[in-house]
Amino acid sequence: MAKQLRKMALSCALVDLDLAGGGMDVLVGIEGAPGMRLGRIRTPLGRVDPQALREELPVWDGIPLLSNDPWSAPPQDWWDVDAAVNAVAGFADLLLIDAGRGQGLGNLRSLKGLPSLLMVDMTVLGLARAKALIHTLNDRRDAGAQAQDSPLISCRPPMALIGMMPNQHRVGHGVDPEQAEEFLGRSVDVVLKPQPKLSASVLDGRGLERVPRAYCRALRPLVERVAGMVVVGEGKEELISSRGLTRSEAVR
Repeated sequence: MAKQLRKMALSCALVDLDLAGGGMDVLVGIEGAPGMRLGRIRTPLGRVDPQALREELPVWDGIPLLSNDPWSAPPQDWWDVDAAVNAVAGFADLLLIDAGRGQGLGNLRSLKGLPSLLMVDMTVLGLARAKALIHTLNDRRDAGAQAQDSPLISCRPPMALIGMMPNQHRVGHGVDPEQAEEFLGRSVDVVLKPQPKLSASVLDGRGLERVPRAYCRALRPLVERVAGMVVVGEGKEELISSRGLTRSEAVR
């Protein structure tokens, strides 16, 4: 998605807020690149200069990336993470954040009310977890200010669901999109199938060498919808492209 957004002449940045897992730089294959990681950011004054941070970040194919390496740094205070997100948002048109399962992000004011996408593991257990998370986010929205003390991320309920079919060696088939939609009570907008070459390059430590064309085609409508969201004024969002999503499927 980040690569496609960049081709649309939009400056895009990636932030790794999977506080327990991290490793986005490993995923894309630039873990050896010098530069700032999230765990090194400390903000006693609660602010990070956007341009100064931009110059210190490693870059993946023209896209600045603030990765997280929790195994090499002590846990941060929430205001350090909040300041880092605000700084990256200060130099990029669009910010794509990996929020993991959303745990530990409830205090981040920078994420409050932002649009979200949910990646769903298309297995029985994965769908059960997704349904619980969607209900929680809906309840937080309805509760408003009463949900401020929750440790869960305070973004909006997902505007779209991206289903990921399981690898064949783990589960034979996975759950059909129609069955998943019936269980979740909403549409699964994009369904991606495992790509053996992609999995091998990531697991072997070579990183994300090439994005499969099937993924690019499947994600294109969603990318266009995200690109249609622009920030107008102080935090107000205006949807300038109202094109709806139809489910697309990435095939082998």
